[in-house]
Parts: sequence; structure tokens; C-alpha cells
Amino acid sequence: MGFTNSVTGYGIVTKTLHWLVVLGFVNQYVIAKIMTSIEGNEFALGFSQGSLYNWHKSIGLVILTIVVIRYTWRKTTRLPDWSAGLADWEKKLIHWYERMLYWAMFLMPLSGYLFVESGGFGVQFFGVTRLPTFLPRNETLAWLGHTIHIITGYAIVVFLTLHIGLVIKHQIWDKDRVLQRMLPFSKQ
Repeated sequence: MGFTNSVTGYGIVTKTLHWLVVLGFVNQYVIAKIMTSIEGNEFALGFSQGSLYNWHKSIGLVILTIVVIRYTWRKTTRLPDWSAGLADWEKKLIHWYERMLYWAMFLMPLSGYLFVESGGFGVQFFGVTRLPTFLPRNETLAWLGHTIHIITGYAIVVFLTLHIGLVIKHQIWDKDRVLQRMLPFSKQ
């Protein structure tokens, strides 16, 4: 497997960025479920609600950085040719939900940042340093950021369901090994 994408498959950089975003979003979903289900100073897995919120915010900013790198890499490197087993309607669907996923990957952390900044919560980056606040406290902006954050979360679930569903279809029913194109350390 090469460093960059080839005509037949994805390179290590593309795969690494893809799976880092996946792991980041899974982490965010799990942490969000835990932190919103505990009250005040209660502890879950040894963490207080406040420390979980700071973890969530910090990881969100890291994910945003990875998404910017991933998008830049995506726009500046070639893509492999389409998998031979994909129908035209599947290519159109993939193209559409890929754009929607990129929008969501940017909107999710940006809306969360808008919420915490304009809500006056700020970010204690991994509990080490307080990041500067760039936005004044504004209830309307905080509500907007929070609302977009929630809606984007549901949108991500829909787009990922389409994405994973199509991969499962090709892996199990069509048996064309399309999943191997993105798995780490797999041969194309």
C-alpha cells in the first residue's frame, strides 16, 4: 500500500485520515451520551460531567483540524477509479452523501464551538489551557449553534447509515470486496 492514492486504491494517508475521523466521531457520540446523562458532579467512568464536556470540546477541535487536513488532501490528490461493482445510481448516491458528510464534518464541530463560545462556556483544552474567547456571550447565537449541532448529529447518522449500508450491500451480497479499498493495511 502506497503513501498516496493510486488508480486502484486508497493510500495510507487517505485511509488514516478516514479512520481518524470515524474514531473521533464515535468517541464524540459516546462521550455526548454519557455527559448528557449524568447530573452535575456525578461521575461516570471516573470522570465528572464537566471533565467530559471539556474532553468533548477538545476532541471536537482536534476533529475539525483533521477534517480540514482530510478535505485539503482530498482536493489535492487523485482519487482511485470507481470500484467496478458500483452501479451508476450508487455512484450518484455516493457522490451526494459524500458531499453531505463533508458539510456535516465541518458543521458539527463549528456549531459546537459557536455554542460553547457564545454561550459563555469556553474551552479548557484537554484540561490544560483555556483557549481564548473570540465571540461575545449571545443567547441567540448559542441557541443557533446548539440547534445546528443537534440537527447535524442526526444528519450524520443518516449519511453514515447510507454509507455503511452500501458498503454492507457490496461486501455481503455483491461480494466485490469494496470494503478492502478503505481498510487499513489491506491489499487492493
